[in-house]
Amino acid sequence: MIVSRHQRTILIADFELPRGEVTIEQMMAMPRAGWGHLRTQINARRREDRSRPLARCRICEGGVFIRVQATRDGHIPMYAHYPEADRKCPWYEGNSLRPDDARAAQYQGHQESALHRRLCSTIEQLVKADPRCTHTAVNTYLRPEIHKRGRWPDVYAELCDVGRFALEVQLSKPFAPEIAARHVHYDAEGVALVWIFHSLEDPMPQGFHDVVAMQRGNAFVFDDEAEAASIERGALVLKCFLEDCHGGWREPRLIGLDELKTGAGRSAFVEDCRSEALKERCKEHRSRWSDAMKKAGKERPNSPEYSEHHEDGWADMKAAVPGLWQWEMDFWAERSHRARAHTAVLYAILCSIAHSAEAGHPILHITKFSGDSAVLSMLNSKLSGADFKHSASLIETFVRATPLSDLLEKPSLKRIIAEAQATDVQVNEDHPLWRAMARLFPEVLDGLVRAELDDLGQLPCWASPSPKVPIADLAVAQ
Repeated sequence: MIVSRHQRTILIADFELPRGEVTIEQMMAMPRAGWGHLRTQINARRREDRSRPLARCRICEGGVFIRVQATRDGHIPMYAHYPEADRKCPWYEGNSLRPDDARAAQYQGHQESALHRRLCSTIEQLVKADPRCTHTAVNTYLRPEIHKRGRWPDVYAELCDVGRFALEVQLSKPFAPEIAARHVHYDAEGVALVWIFHSLEDPMPQGFHDVVAMQRGNAFVFDDEAEAASIERGALVLKCFLEDCHGGWREPRLIGLDELKTGAGRSAFVEDCRSEALKERCKEHRSRWSDAMKKAGKERPNSPEYSEHHEDGWADMKAAVPGLWQWEMDFWAERSHRARAHTAVLYAILCSIAHSAEAGHPILHITKFSGDSAVLSMLNSKLSGADFKHSASLIETFVRATPLSDLLEKPSLKRIIAEAQATDVQVNEDHPLWRAMARLFPEVLDGLVRAELDDLGQLPCWASPSPKVPIADLAVAQ
């Protein structure tokens, strides 16, 4: 879908680092899981601290959220200002319906139906039948331990050695701000929030997608089959649907509350489908280059970067990264050197940093240095030469995001990086070479992917900085 420039809509949102600028075109090109995660994080931040929005309009700097427009082809994400936004902003699109008003319109003043009442009552009775259950309540005010005001969960349950649960039976689509508010509230209270559907519609309303995003690709259904299984087991059983990474669901399975993982913050789930799918996408493109690097090292041990084994990966990269083919021609004209070989060496440098950080000892894929200071020697050698001075900021950013960040305090490397940045134009995050490396190492160099992994607590150990470097401070070194 192409956004008309004459339409009053927000074209660019500036997110907190490391995400940075995200255009409307970029967001629309994301898979649902990608923009759905952004939407949930924006809503959670709004609930936690209204004065510090996660994303701001590029023009007026007011906070923005992601509104979803239903079309025949599915759901389209769009940026929208919050109701208190500056109406003089050229991108201001008009008032948004406030959650309370939207909820009132949806329920028409009747927030509970006969089916909803029956499901809540049935679920409470089934939980109570569990011998581990010590307390249950239906639609009863839950006094807060931390927050100023409590909540009215549909069903509240305490199970000995299992945990405390707020079970929300959802028949109509929930609203994104309310979803975020409940997750933030119950997370702080130490209560596991579980959203329960009666069925999965096809297509699902966006509100259901928002719930699934919070539950990391899990949907829980209480239908006739789950009810029968619950009666047979003498405990609450839910039907669990897990995303299959192809826009559908795997074969559902029946699970009990004791099978839920509840210690990961803001969500209860059986399997973290979102994190695993994201990590697999991160590894996908890198695997081709890793295979080529190994084969090239055996074929041409003294100059593996010139091996033809790199050609397939390079061709794929040129097709995927805008401007890379033009940079290849410009690089040859300026340096009389092959861009493919140069990129292969840069990949080997970054791989050496990543693998050394993961292993806790030097593992080099380029240069012959050895010993405890091998990584430092490699960096000093490569960045002091003319070939990679232009990548000093990229490499500095990469190192800073790993457990090897202390190397940047070494006087020798500090001096060499400063000299390189002062004497050569640096590759920045908009440069095709940076984007190529971000495709291979998104855990570090793609701000959106890095932030999502960090939100989910799934940054790999090699891409996790030392504790003294907060994730939000990992801005691109300029």
